[in-house]
Amino acid sequence: MKKDILNHHFTVRFIVDSTMTAILDNNQIHPVCSTVTMVYYAELAARKAIEPFFEGDDQAIGGGISITHNGMAMVGETVSMTATIQSFDGKVLICDIMAGIDKTDEIVCRGTQTQIVLAQTKIDALIEKAKVRSGS
Repeated sequence: MKKDILNHHFTVRFIVDSTMTAILDNNQIHPVCSTVTMVYYAELAARKAIEPFFEGDDQAIGGGISITHNGMAMVGETVSMTATIQSFDGKVLICDIMAGIDKTDEIVCRGTQTQIVLAQTKIDALIEKAKVRSGS
């Protein structure tokens, strides 16, 4: 990984549509942006924040996510999800996550996302081990 990555950020904007609402067991629970959707866009923003810093065989895998979804984004509203690289110890990389509704500055989600930086060859070996275990 390249150096000087702290505080680099990336923002993903998305418009909430009906497929992104809180739907469980094929039933819409609430007509607002779901936590699952927030997690997806948090993961995407974090990935986009670190990609410019990969070198050679660098790659990363998800190591965890923790978000607090404390506001509602309605269908049709635009949400900006920003991931900011907070720390990196040479292996574990943590991004701060924040999402807000455009035009209102209302924060609807905060948290952290963790990625483990490994060589692609190491990830490939881990995938092969999982394939053997599962019989795939």
